[in-house]
Amino acid sequence: MTGGHRSRRKNHSGFTVIEIVMTLVIVAALAVLAAPRFFSTINYNRQVYADQVLNSIRYARKLAVATGGHIQVSLTATSITLQRRIEGGTCTSGTTFQPVIDPAMRTASYVKTAPGTVTLSASANWPIYFDGIGRALRASDCSVISTATVTVTGGNTVTVVGETGFIQ
Repeated sequence: MTGGHRSRRKNHSGFTVIEIVMTLVIVAALAVLAAPRFFSTINYNRQVYADQVLNSIRYARKLAVATGGHIQVSLTATSITLQRRIEGGTCTSGTTFQPVIDPAMRTASYVKTAPGTVTLSASANWPIYFDGIGRALRASDCSVISTATVTVTGGNTVTVVGETGFIQ
């Protein structure tokens, strides 16, 4: 036997306090920079309202086809309104309107107002209405439109194709 001293080395695994603190600092800095992108309500509101505009126009078309009546879609910078269009002697004279009941509210007229800073901009063909076979017509002269578009702030665009009534 040789007379030696055996050294015992202990293997320590894990992180030092400095490593943990530095990791927390980096994660916190990333959270501060990234959080506004994930928790911003502006983009969320824009997307929700764009979907609401799209669904409102689709609802108008479906209601016109289901009832065989004329449903008009009117836009302002901050709202979309659906009304039942009752034409008088000609397309544009004697036309009256009845409110379309909002199926979500069941008693209120169908008006969807944009939240906060969200706005709408539309092509020249608005207001439009859908006839009983689902075509989109210009309310001012009752002619079938080629297309009509409405854009929600931020770039979400809804397009209506006149002859087919297709909405995308």
